[in-house]
Amino acid sequence: MTQTAEILESLPPAQAQPGGLEQFDLAVTATPLVINWNRDAVSAMLDAVLEQYEGLTVREEDVPAIKSEMAGLNKLRDRLDNARKEITRQIAGPLDAFDAEAKALVARVVEVRAGLDAQVKEFERRDREGRRASVQLVIDGLKTREDVPELDIPIKPSWLNKSIKQAQLHAEIQNIILKYKQDKAAAEQLERARADRVTMIEAALKAKTEEYGFSLPMGKFAPCLSLDITSEEAAGVIGQVFAAEASLREQQAKDKAAREAAAEGTRQTVPTPPHSPFIEEDDFPTAPPVTTTLILSVAYEPACERAVQELLAQLRSMATVTIM
Repeated sequence: MTQTAEILESLPPAQAQPGGLEQFDLAVTATPLVINWNRDAVSAMLDAVLEQYEGLTVREEDVPAIKSEMAGLNKLRDRLDNARKEITRQIAGPLDAFDAEAKALVARVVEVRAGLDAQVKEFERRDREGRRASVQLVIDGLKTREDVPELDIPIKPSWLNKSIKQAQLHAEIQNIILKYKQDKAAAEQLERARADRVTMIEAALKAKTEEYGFSLPMGKFAPCLSLDITSEEAAGVIGQVFAAEASLREQQAKDKAAREAAAEGTRQTVPTPPHSPFIEEDDFPTAPPVTTTLILSVAYEPACERAVQELLAQLRSMATVTIM
């Protein structure tokens, strides 16, 4: 293919100018425009016409006449402005023609270059698609070798450049696979730790159930599932909760027995009034005791279970405590 520089060199001597692209300089002969016109004469006549209106005070009775004068000034303005536009058009005509012709030459260059550019881009696209297929083969091969077929590795634009080395491409893909395997191993390890914690808690609950003779729901020990605490700490919390629950139930049994004993003693000591045929027993209802009810809602950490139960035991010694 003949290069542009070779075309320039092959031009006939009569057409050639020194300097390659300088041969395409536009040799334009443009005479500097000098406009001569009767500016002073027209300006003097305009002064004479406008002088009679400058400083004029319009009276009401003068309005019709002044409107007529204003119409005349409009005609004068239009005549001067139209003359200006016509002269400008005549002078600009050659310049506009030259501008259009020069732009047409530039458009021809742009059109030819655009055709070449489209073909080049098509070859580059095909080349990149071919390299894309090659890169995908490398990715698939490394995924198979590392046994990670499920991993999706998008092709980076830089991997399609001709400048990239095969070793660099392999290294970057290998790093992606390595990070994926590390993240996967960490996730599996975390899942195993969580499963082990659940198994440990279930075993601890079973042991405490056998020890105390009652069971507690798994949901009561949700904080123990967190891996932020150790298994020993979780086991300690479970033991504390069961001990507190056992103490609570024991205290509730004592309170119930005390209430039943008190009620039985009251029934035995209250004398039975004499029966009268004129008075029914229901005419003497027993007055209910005066009590005050206090409703509390207490939120606390499992580790504070023992202290809370001790406070509840103190309250039970003075009143009836109901836990919802």
